[in-house]
Parts: sequence; C-alpha cells; structure tokens
Amino acid sequence: MRHLMILALTLLATLVCRADDDGQTTPLPAPTGSAPPPPPVNLVPKPAWSPRPARSPAVPPKLTEVPQPAAGDHPAQFSSDGKWDLAGYNNDEVIYTIFIESHDPRILRCVIQLSGFYYENGEKHTVIDRQSDTVFPSQRVQAGNWQGMDKDSGATYSVKCHPAS
Repeated sequence: MRHLMILALTLLATLVCRADDDGQTTPLPAPTGSAPPPPPVNLVPKPAWSPRPARSPAVPPKLTEVPQPAAGDHPAQFSSDGKWDLAGYNNDEVIYTIFIESHDPRILRCVIQLSGFYYENGEKHTVIDRQSDTVFPSQRVQAGNWQGMDKDSGATYSVKCHPAS
C-alpha cells in the first residue's frame, strides 16, 4: 500500500509540473503598434578562428644611411693580444690564445697567422696555423686556442683585418 501511495504522489507532481511548463512554451502576442522586440541575447561567445589575437602588420625599420668610407679612406681599427695560459683538468696544459678587439664602427674580417714550436719525443717541430674570424664593432673575440706549444720557444702571430663587404 505504501508503494501505491508513493506512485500516486509522483504522478500528481508530474502532472502539476507539466501544467506549469505548458503555459510558458507559447509566446505572448506582441502588442500592436509597438517596436519589434530585440533579438535574443546569445551568452555563449562564438569560437574564434585563432586562439591568439591578430598581429599588427610588420613595419620595416627606418634605415639611416651610414656613410661608407671610400676605398682606401682609412684602414680598419683594431687591437690584438696574444696570451699564454694554463688550462686542462689539472692546469697542466699550456695554451696560447689570441684575442682581437674592434675599435671600428664597421664589421671586420680578420686573418690570423700563428707560428710557434712544440716538442715531440725530444724533437722540435714547427707549428704554422692560419685562421679567419669576423669581428663586430666594439666586440672582442677569441681567435683561437693552441695547445701543446713550447712557451719557452715563444710564438709569433700576425693579424690583418679589413672591412667586410
């Protein structure tokens, strides 16, 4: 009997709720002579094509004309320095390093030539190496490290730089 009573109350509640819903589905007639109602508001935004906002168009930078010196106007301005140092895991390897520093407003292309000596099995051997490097304005670069050379025999180097074209 208890089940029958619960079933009857559920049926009654369903009918009452349905009757309330039926009255809301039919729209009320618009009064005559008034402006049309505004369109319904969509609270869900439309998906964007891209999750990021569009970028502004690229604008090229304003170029200022840098006066280029005429051929032979003035040579490249730079300084170079050779340095002996110890390196390696136990600081037992002698290395020779050449540094080049630009004092020129132009990009420089440099050629470095090194001459020195090393010993192998008691015999003295010559080392000659030639490298090239690019040095930017107001920059200091390490042109190279040479290992195993004899510090007592010394090393000579030459650096020649010219403006990059």
